[in-house]
Amino acid sequence: MDRQVRVRAREEIGRILESAAFDVEPMESPLDLSAIREDECVLVLCSNEISEIEQFDQTVYKVQAGENEIVCRKLLFSVNDRIAVQDCVLWGIPALIDYAGKAACARVLGREMVLDLVRPRQPRMLGETCQSEREGGIPHLPVRVSERDARMLAKSEGTARLRLIPYWLARYASSGGTTYKDHAISFDQQGTIAVNAINGELIPLDDGAVTHAELPPGAEVIETHISRDAAEAKVVDHVVRTLSKKVRIRQERREAIFYEEKVFRPDRKAIRVELTRLFVPVWQVRGRSIVEINAFSGETLSTPMDEGVEIL
Repeated sequence: MDRQVRVRAREEIGRILESAAFDVEPMESPLDLSAIREDECVLVLCSNEISEIEQFDQTVYKVQAGENEIVCRKLLFSVNDRIAVQDCVLWGIPALIDYAGKAACARVLGREMVLDLVRPRQPRMLGETCQSEREGGIPHLPVRVSERDARMLAKSEGTARLRLIPYWLARYASSGGTTYKDHAISFDQQGTIAVNAINGELIPLDDGAVTHAELPPGAEVIETHISRDAAEAKVVDHVVRTLSKKVRIRQERREAIFYEEKVFRPDRKAIRVELTRLFVPVWQVRGRSIVEINAFSGETLSTPMDEGVEIL
């Protein structure tokens, strides 16, 4: 690969990863980039050299994150259509065009790009479709409601399509407390809640059912509209409201009885939030009206998704 082509490819892939909330840093040769996001690490190689690619494909890279050891994912960009790999995500020119366009759109709209890198299940050539990457490995709730059952629940025989709605799954922990007169007030609590990444709605969610299996055929993955920071702020606000406590104290003075009320709220700085992205399957049934059915729980959504949502 020409040196200038490699440099330009490295810069463009770095922008794509940054648009997906990765922290990107250059690497020493033969690698090009490292990208870290939460508990994910991606190493990038831009090359056409067979020996260089084989070594990259066969090497297991690990990074130490606190007490945990993370196995790095590997992203290979090459314009050599005769290359086959077993343990890398392969990007050629079509993939670069696709993801660069989506990254540019995300930057223009001020949104975070959805990018889930998945290794292929079997060796394939660079010129082959990247469909398997887009259809596997995205964390989502399984589809338990069939298309037929969704139409029955919607009381409609209209067309139905399966959409994967992005959510931020939040695991939060609050600590601390205070004492007021004889009353001890604790703000210690842990829990989980999910933020709809399109309309910001907060819902309880069974994270124990999340799967990383292949997506159902024909499912559409919807782009995230609410950023990680905005979702975290919503969760913190929710925890503050939930744990706020009103204390009512009765006092007697001579022949009069007085009541004193005070509201105590947890310190926002004492609330820790960990966010991970997942998707909830929803059947959208179009008849005389549009009805949306949660394909996991069978619940009819009271707040339908925005019709203007952009498909990723």
